[in-house]
Parts: sequence; structure tokens; C-alpha cells
Amino acid sequence: MTHLWQRLLHHSTEALPVVPEPPKPQVATRPTSEWEPVPLYLEIDPKENVIPALIAASVATTSVTDSKLVLKHLYVQNPEAQLVSVIASSCATAVDDGHFVVKSIRKRVDQH
Repeated sequence: MTHLWQRLLHHSTEALPVVPEPPKPQVATRPTSEWEPVPLYLEIDPKENVIPALIAASVATTSVTDSKLVLKHLYVQNPEAQLVSVIASSCATAVDDGHFVVKSIRKRVDQH
């Protein structure tokens, strides 16, 4: 038993042989991703899209009437993400009574 403890606790004074590291195989370059995420919201320019800007301004002015509103960023819901969410929800409710969580929506990148 003492021989075991001596081996574990004391380092050997003999030099270990140096083993050269084998070369790594070359991996063919692949595209970075076959799938790209679909954003839930799309950023739009408030100056070009007047209707969403007016809606945001009217919502903001109802709470504080004597304030100035400057829209730097304006986001609208992505219709593609909405459609996928509705389809996934209807399929999940038809299949099982369990709960589900959609963490991300991705679409395949065309390889042209």
C-alpha cells in the first residue's frame, strides 16, 4: 500500500519520453452556417414609414402631453416569424397536451 502512495504523491525523477503531436487533419472549408436566424422584429426607418411612427407617437403622447418624442429606432413585427409561430403553435396543440417553448426561428440559407 505504501508503494501506491509513494507513486501517487511523489513525482518520478525519470524523464518521460517526448511524443510528437500527430498533425491535425485538414478539414474542408464548409459554409459557416446552413441556417440563419429569423429576427422576431425588423428595424424600420421612422422617416420612411410614417404610419408606425404615428402610432408610436400617439401612444407616447397619451401618457405625457407636454413632452417631445424623438424616434431613433422603430421596430415592427416580422411577418415571416409571425407565420412560423402560428404554424408551430397549431401543430403543437394538435399533437400533444404538453408545453413547448420556441427558443429561436431559423431558415435555411440557399446554397447558390
